Amino acid sequence: MDWGTVWDSVPLIWKGAGATLKMFAWALVIGTAGAFALSLMRLSASKPLQWFAIGFGWLFRGIPLLILLFFAFFALPELGILFSPVVAAIVGFSLWTAAYQAEVIRSGIIAVPPGQSEAAEALGMTRAHYMRRIVIPQGVRIMMPPYTGNAITLLKQTSLATLVTVPEMALLTQRIFSNNFQFIEPIFVLGMIYLGMTTVLLILSAGVEHAFRLRV
Repeated sequence: MDWGTVWDSVPLIWKGAGATLKMFAWALVIGTAGAFALSLMRLSASKPLQWFAIGFGWLFRGIPLLILLFFAFFALPELGILFSPVVAAIVGFSLWTAAYQAEVIRSGIIAVPPGQSEAAEALGMTRAHYMRRIVIPQGVRIMMPPYTGNAITLLKQTSLATLVTVPEMALLTQRIFSNNFQFIEPIFVLGMIYLGMTTVLLILSAGVEHAFRLRV
């Protein structure tokens, strides 16, 4: 291990961290919002909404993420929809995130004993009120571990954006390969950066879970 090359690689690879975190943050926010809507559709009494949510999950969990990225970046322009590489990656990641996190959120909601919702309705609370005050806080504790697991997977999957020319960390690592033909050191740096990012996510997840545990 050439530690000089390791330290030289850090600032070069870190230049792509902005693109990596941008894709991750937008995809997680958009995907989570979509997942919450899909989970409510699955739990609604409307059959069309239920089937839409089921079909969405079946489609976007069944198609490899790489194909979603290729479709957003290479296929949609043929239909007149042109995205920049970063936006195309965010679209693909958001669809993937929504499909997977929808099941996590739904499982957290249905894990709360239904008697609590019935008691809340008996007290005159609206559905929105008891969902916000009773169901969601308890469900968050249940859904946080798998939700965080999916979020960590999403963060690592952002490296696939290199295949649609997004200048994120993996692509910059490949450029180092082509310049100095040293592989171990840049790969080590890239792995350590991703490990640091995922560690931060785990710490934040534990904090959120603890905060909601205190609320219940």
